[in-house]
Amino acid sequence: MDNLYWGLAGIALTFFAHYFFVTVVLGLTVLIPIYEIKGRISKDNDYIKFARRLTSYLIRVDLFAGVLATWLTVFLAGYWPSLLYIATNILFYPISVAVAGIMIAIVSMALYWYTWDRMGHNAHIVVGIFMMVGALMVAYGMTSIFATLDFPYGVTTEKVAGLTLFVASNQNPLNNPIFTPMALYTWFISIALSSFVVLAYASVKGRKENSSEFKKGIGIARLSTIIFSILSIIMFFATVKELQINSQYLYSQMSAKGYLIISTVLLIMGTLLGFATVFRKTRMISALVGGGVVYVFILFFEITLNISRYPYIIVTGSTGIQASEMVNPLFNIPVLLPDFAVLTLVLMLVTFLFTLYLSFIRFPVNSRSTPDDI
Repeated sequence: MDNLYWGLAGIALTFFAHYFFVTVVLGLTVLIPIYEIKGRISKDNDYIKFARRLTSYLIRVDLFAGVLATWLTVFLAGYWPSLLYIATNILFYPISVAVAGIMIAIVSMALYWYTWDRMGHNAHIVVGIFMMVGALMVAYGMTSIFATLDFPYGVTTEKVAGLTLFVASNQNPLNNPIFTPMALYTWFISIALSSFVVLAYASVKGRKENSSEFKKGIGIARLSTIIFSILSIIMFFATVKELQINSQYLYSQMSAKGYLIISTVLLIMGTLLGFATVFRKTRMISALVGGGVVYVFILFFEITLNISRYPYIIVTGSTGIQASEMVNPLFNIPVLLPDFAVLTLVLMLVTFLFTLYLSFIRFPVNSRSTPDDI
């Protein structure tokens, strides 16, 4: 049992580390092309320099997030083969959208970074838009898995020789009523968090270096923080409303334990801090605290959403399918595997944080763009 708990703990740690990094990646892929487009239209090189700087950080973060995604997929496939079947068969089309998005985003990111100053301005912006769309496609497709866990629209079960088998119904999983608001919520909250991160970064660097580049970076990030925080609130309540209608057990558990109230308070606090960034004196502290509050909200809502499913793994109205019916009985976990898994994850995180220290503190990115490039 201890072995199993350590294994699940390793998966949980990997998931939440991955979740944070892909959230930042998604937000940056949306913000960076906006900065470049603004720079080209206004013929202001500061916006372009800032976009290039953010792209360098995006590449670093995405590489690490991708490693964690592979690590996570392998373990989930071993622990929960039934969920893997649902994802690859019943959710084939939305997952295919996500996989296509991964391929588009990775290729576009590489092209976007390595073709600065080597490609026409309009063509480079098009590549940036492909990068943005690819990242949005990934989040859109993957949300179908979480929506199915909350309400298995398009999935039916059959009992054969004591085993629970999952088969597709005639319902399109993309029509799952929880799916669309949850996908939009995922987009908006990711962009909101990334906007807080960018705003805090630009505020801190701008105060230290007194550079016009960082001052220009503040404007778009501040506006984006406010807009997407408001949109996140709207889609959060829309998602909760659909949970109340279609996933009664999950909703009642979250309501009874106060999880929804705490989530709402955290999200509203983050939004108010976003508005506080309008004021120059409170901008930096509001951005730093606001980003922390939104990140805590994301983790809290995600954790409590999963805790509230217990003892079920898939909720079907006021009841559900227990996790014990879906665990792989043939998966023999080696005694030392979970320990090595957690140790490896810790080493990966330490290595990544050290690389961020080198890139942000010791050897920060210096843009090579000049006014002649505009």
